[in-house]
Amino acid sequence: MRAVRGVVAFVVGDDVWIAVSVALLIGLAAALVGFGLDPWWLLPAGVPAALAVSLGRASRAAARDRS
Repeated sequence: MRAVRGVVAFVVGDDVWIAVSVALLIGLAAALVGFGLDPWWLLPAGVPAALAVSLGRASRAAARDRS
């Protein structure tokens, strides 16, 4: 059980949003490959976008906590 918790803590980390968005991006890329498309650009574009959204949420939460 400790191993499972360790893997979850490693994969999810501090923000579930990043883990979920990367999983969705991988699923979307797989679906697009299934349709015969070449979505090589999806993860390099989507992961930084997810990170930007997560950082924006954290910044707003920190600013809200300061006031």
